[in-house]
Amino acid sequence: MDFKEVVFLTLSSIKERKTRNILTIVMITMGCGLLVSLNSLTQGLIDYVEQNFKKILPNQIIISNSDKIQQSNLQNIQNKLEVLFDKNLTVVEKRIPFDSNTIKYLQNISGVDFVDPAYQGMILLKHGNKSDITNVIAANFTNLKNIIPDFNNNQILNKSSMTSNKKIIILPQKISESLSLSDNNRVNTNVTVQNIKDSTNPSTSSSSSKDNNNFDVIAIINSTGNPVIDNSAFIETKEGKEILNKSSDYDILFLTYNDINKVDNIVKTIQKHFNNQVSILNSLEILKTLTKFIVGISTFISSIAAFSLIVGSLGIIITIYTSVVERTQEIGILKTLGGTNKTILGLFLTESVIIGIIGAIIGILFGFLGSYVLLNAFLFFLKLPIKIYPVFNLVEILKIFIVVIGLSIFSGLYPAYKGSKVSPVNALNKFF
Repeated sequence: MDFKEVVFLTLSSIKERKTRNILTIVMITMGCGLLVSLNSLTQGLIDYVEQNFKKILPNQIIISNSDKIQQSNLQNIQNKLEVLFDKNLTVVEKRIPFDSNTIKYLQNISGVDFVDPAYQGMILLKHGNKSDITNVIAANFTNLKNIIPDFNNNQILNKSSMTSNKKIIILPQKISESLSLSDNNRVNTNVTVQNIKDSTNPSTSSSSSKDNNNFDVIAIINSTGNPVIDNSAFIETKEGKEILNKSSDYDILFLTYNDINKVDNIVKTIQKHFNNQVSILNSLEILKTLTKFIVGISTFISSIAAFSLIVGSLGIIITIYTSVVERTQEIGILKTLGGTNKTILGLFLTESVIIGIIGAIIGILFGFLGSYVLLNAFLFFLKLPIKIYPVFNLVEILKIFIVVIGLSIFSGLYPAYKGSKVSPVNALNKFF
């Protein structure tokens, strides 16, 4: 019996037991479809996170010498962001000096393009009858684009203010709104800057003119999603050192790298140099942690979907075994006409494989459609204004397809083996 005859007999058997086989195919379709949907949604979510975090910290590593920031995990990544720029944090304990020698060492690390040092502290901003306590970063405005990659000096900055002796400040959108700076009076508006520590001491703030300064707002930074930028005002290094009463020891270092493949080596080199006594924040670190979290949740949910495939496999076992029982007489006739055990085994295995292939193909198509339905329903009910798109990885889909076919073959082995061992004499005795 050649392969065409085996396939013809198998398809005839499937048609004769249409209802039972359809139910089995549905079970396989559901399991396969859910796995494809979850896989595409997981990959889509990971891509969404990667794209957004690369925008938040593109080609940038932030080093802080605060001992209030612990080792990295999902919760402590949030702590890093909060501690660096927390309005309630007034004292940052330092352990490692960030001086000129440190900057020189970091600049010589392979892969590092720029090292931009900055002072950081808390200030009180006043505009009219409005005030706001916020973080301030005092950095060299000439290199500000290294810290804020989206910043465009030519389009935003008032260069006449940059070259004059006026004290200038750049505010993020969030702070400008809290000070009620309207669209018409945002830029070139005068604000008062005061050290938050001195603002709590009336005698100090009133007696020293250097602690109470007028600054011209020369630029407003639109929201970037980066908490470093969105929660901090920016002033020049000289004024910041004076207002915050800083020494030559900087608080934060912004490293710009030129090759993402060198980030891990850069981070390890920095940690080794500082004996793990500094906090290092970069987008890859956050991405790795969030990706592990997403993959973990997806694996858990996928394991539930895998049970549907197991149920489908049990359905194949029941379907093929029942088919063997119902076709005992047919088996006897085939063996009488010269059919071997191998032929009978191949006949029933082919039936299980065809059921698996049909279920897998429909399941994959169902997964394509289901991923969009699940995603839109999820975003709709949670009212999330984000754009996430399923990402279909052909390799992963092929793996799912192979797993389904493998389970189909495995499920059909026992009933096919039982069918191949049916005695033609006993089978024909039942017939006559």
